[in-house]
Amino acid sequence: MEFEFSFIVDGISVDDESAVSALYENYDALLLAQSGRVVLVVTGEGPNSVIAAHGLINSLKNDFPQISVLRIDGDLVGVSDIAARVERTRQNVDQWVRGVRHKGDGSSFPASEGVVGRSLVWRWAEVNEWLETQGLGDGVNRPKRDEALMIDLLVSQSLQAMQQGRPALEVVAEQDERVNDRMAVMHLLGEAVQDRDFLDRLQALPRKDSHRLKVVCSVLLDPLSKVVEQLGPEELSGALAAISPEGELHLTPIAATRLPGTVPIQELGLGKSATVGDLILLQRNGRIDRGTPLALSFA
Repeated sequence: MEFEFSFIVDGISVDDESAVSALYENYDALLLAQSGRVVLVVTGEGPNSVIAAHGLINSLKNDFPQISVLRIDGDLVGVSDIAARVERTRQNVDQWVRGVRHKGDGSSFPASEGVVGRSLVWRWAEVNEWLETQGLGDGVNRPKRDEALMIDLLVSQSLQAMQQGRPALEVVAEQDERVNDRMAVMHLLGEAVQDRDFLDRLQALPRKDSHRLKVVCSVLLDPLSKVVEQLGPEELSGALAAISPEGELHLTPIAATRLPGTVPIQELGLGKSATVGDLILLQRNGRIDRGTPLALSFA
């Protein structure tokens, strides 16, 4: 699924014709100056907007290292803005807000985001989602409120990591029918990485890129062999993240090959068909500490 994002960015100017042209040619992106801010409007693909944004931001970092993504632009709109975008009168929009003159499908106009001056404002993404139910939307998918908050959390973590000399997280998740469960893992992960000691333990193993730590978000039924595939053949190490049956986040340092300080997964009696749930069961039973680095090589 394709999503449109409006990112507030730094490190680039709308007057930089070369960079603006490169963004358009490579990402079909637009760079705009709005109220003293620089906004990058760009699309990305994924099973949901959080994963799409994460992949897009990592790609932008690689291609345009001078650009810093700061946060999602909420794109707040008032009654007049909504009326102009859908080519309706202010009176029409006022009636929608008050719950009259729209299709009787049970849907209600979204709650306002707050007040600017003396006027209510809404997130355009939420207004447009409601407009789609009325046959008036623009057909563009954008992050919902909770998704935008998750994206901002991941962006904030990345910026803090850079400022503190810590590795930024690169979160990967399988795009399958369990994507909502993987999103739950990402949410808990975003909270856990605020702990400096926690991150220090995770990054103990050598990595190909010392400025980046790859985290594989998994569910209990995932085979450990799939985790290795997602870590990638060129990655020395990373981390496995999953939620236990009790709802607790489990994070384990992992390596694609046997590195000094790692315990081969075979020594725990786990073979190629073993799952993430099998590993967590051993950790819960005290067979091995969840902080012990594991080598997930099945060769």
